[in-house]
Amino acid sequence: MDTRQKIDSQYNQIIAVLEDKKLKKVFELIALFLSQLQNWQSQEKLNSLEDTYKIMLKYFQEGIQDSEREKVYNNIIYSLYQITDLAYLQLKTSNDNSLFYEKRRHYHYYVPETTEQLFQSLEDVYGKIALLSVLEDEERNNHLKDLEQQKEEFARKIFYSVWLSDAWTDSEKENWSNLIKNQPDTTYLPCLIISGITLNLLECFDEKKAIVLFEAAMNKQEEVRVRALTGIVLFLRKYNNRLFLYPSILSLLEQLKEDSKFIYQIRHVLLQFILSKETEKITRKINDELLPEMMKMNPKLGNQIKMDDFISESGIDERNPEWQKIIEDTGLQDKLQELSELQLEGADIMHSSFTHLKNYPFFDELSHWFTPFTIPSDAFENQELTQFAKVLMNSKMLCDSDKYSFYLSILQMPENYRKMMTSQFSAENEAMQNMQKEELTNPTRKIDHHTRQYIQDLYRFYKLHPKRADFEDIFEAKPELYKIPSINRIIKDKDSLFIIGEYYFNKNYFMEASDIFGILPKTETNNDVLYQKRGYCLQMMGDIKQALENYQKAELLNANNSWTIKKLAYCYRILKKPEEALHYYNKAQQLNPDNMAIQLNIGHCYLNLKEYDQALKYYFKVEYLAKNKEKAWRAISWCSFLIGKHEQAMNYSNQILAKNPNSTDYLNAGHIQLASGNMKEAIRLYRASREISNDSHEEFVNIFSNDIPELIQAGRIKEKDIPFIIDSLMYES
Repeated sequence: MDTRQKIDSQYNQIIAVLEDKKLKKVFELIALFLSQLQNWQSQEKLNSLEDTYKIMLKYFQEGIQDSEREKVYNNIIYSLYQITDLAYLQLKTSNDNSLFYEKRRHYHYYVPETTEQLFQSLEDVYGKIALLSVLEDEERNNHLKDLEQQKEEFARKIFYSVWLSDAWTDSEKENWSNLIKNQPDTTYLPCLIISGITLNLLECFDEKKAIVLFEAAMNKQEEVRVRALTGIVLFLRKYNNRLFLYPSILSLLEQLKEDSKFIYQIRHVLLQFILSKETEKITRKINDELLPEMMKMNPKLGNQIKMDDFISESGIDERNPEWQKIIEDTGLQDKLQELSELQLEGADIMHSSFTHLKNYPFFDELSHWFTPFTIPSDAFENQELTQFAKVLMNSKMLCDSDKYSFYLSILQMPENYRKMMTSQFSAENEAMQNMQKEELTNPTRKIDHHTRQYIQDLYRFYKLHPKRADFEDIFEAKPELYKIPSINRIIKDKDSLFIIGEYYFNKNYFMEASDIFGILPKTETNNDVLYQKRGYCLQMMGDIKQALENYQKAELLNANNSWTIKKLAYCYRILKKPEEALHYYNKAQQLNPDNMAIQLNIGHCYLNLKEYDQALKYYFKVEYLAKNKEKAWRAISWCSFLIGKHEQAMNYSNQILAKNPNSTDYLNAGHIQLASGNMKEAIRLYRASREISNDSHEEFVNIFSNDIPELIQAGRIKEKDIPFIIDSLMYES
């Protein structure tokens, strides 16, 4: 274990024991931790705290009543956290080579000025920018480019002075808080400061910085609020267990909980984090399915598009309808439509497109990953680039990080390609914004674009930054955000829980959806749909007994719901309770008399009850009425085999083998031939079954052995002959 891992391990152990309130052990562990620092002041404070704790314990043992005991106890815990955090920060700064601590060691290289000097320099720059309005365009642009470059440099220093800072004093907290509040709407500094605070808090606890986040959650700028709210959510997840020691933070949290807009936006943050789970799936879908299909489609289009199509009388803008048919035939249309709907919902479909566009020198500067997109200083000399940058600024399609990637890639293109790309993007951006206005009118399904864009920016940083291994990935951290008590108290209203549960449910995160649907019935006692959905989640997780219980509760609330009845029947059948399953399938049949799947399952129940004649009656009915007869053939063949009608079983088996047989079809066909005395043919079919399934010998034997009771029951097969049959499969014919 290297020094960095040792420090992390010791710190995590102290925090875990401290959260368990085992203070004697905590004092021992912190003393060992401090011994690496030779910090006599911290050690002296630790000794004093332990003496106070011993006195408190003595009073407790002697039965002395002390109204201040809880307050003293919490103060001791509070101080132990402080000592541990400070020691951790000092040890990591001295010994850890990850990016945050490496830059802390060289803080004055990144920020040579004092904070006051930085603030003054910024005021000077903004003052000069304000004076430019009286100058002519060309002269103003020249000055503006220079001032924008100065502003970018100051912004970088501001970011580092926040991100790399120690715990703030009261005066520092007030200075930064005022800077955020008093910046004009046109500046991105507050956004950058909030991101710097968030990254700092994810490394070390600081009450003052946390309070600034809560204050910024009420900022007049939407972008600032979104960043602050996201930072609050991440802060609450990391430090939930110690919040009881900070009444100032709890008070702000309670205050914000009274604001419905705050709850609404916190909910959006959680939803976007849920959607971020889909990003890698979407990327794989694009790379593994969509792009290969487009590559295969390209020659087809090339063969279909003739020069005549472009010079026809109907005009150059008319498109050949056959092209659309080619796209539809490949299935590409459905995939593109699915991606379009995902993007409207807020999913990150652009990640794959920009993954390889983060290698520009621009992204070597860490603060740029969190900088809102503004018109770059090098665009002021080019009207076309300025206009394109303005379109990017207003785009809701791309996050800021991708906007910079797009802009930088445009700069590398020849002028003719650049014009074509900027024109095309402007048109597509306008079309997408129109779609977003028209589609998804249900506000619960839309996520505010500021929230979506910022969390996508964070996703780019944690997944693509060259030094990403130096940061704990917030998108992989556990537990899920809704499980954090302090977050759960914010979104415990039924609307929030239902929407979050639906997001998990629709994305097939059944465990999380089950948790939330399990909470909701406490307030929604008469909602059978909640029990249905929780039952379905549990069913998909393989917990059939719990699923059955929830379906039963749904039935009590809505006795004639066809879907619930079919699920009850299914669960009883899986639990091998055919009588109960048959009861519900018969009930489902009354509600759905033409449903062939129900008829087939009724047959299966009779088969399990060994009422073979009844089973066959239903199987023949399905064969007669259903369009897809193969399922009925399989059932008829197997049922006929069990009752000794080998010729009938063989006839249906042969029909199955002539279609599209699977390994089980060959296995059952082998059983029928074996029962009919055709040993050689049976062995051939068994071999075919094993070849198709690609099972090992042991796996095939296990599958075969499960059917031995039926083979013996079917006649002509003796138990003592089974080993000969199995061994025969091991030799070539």
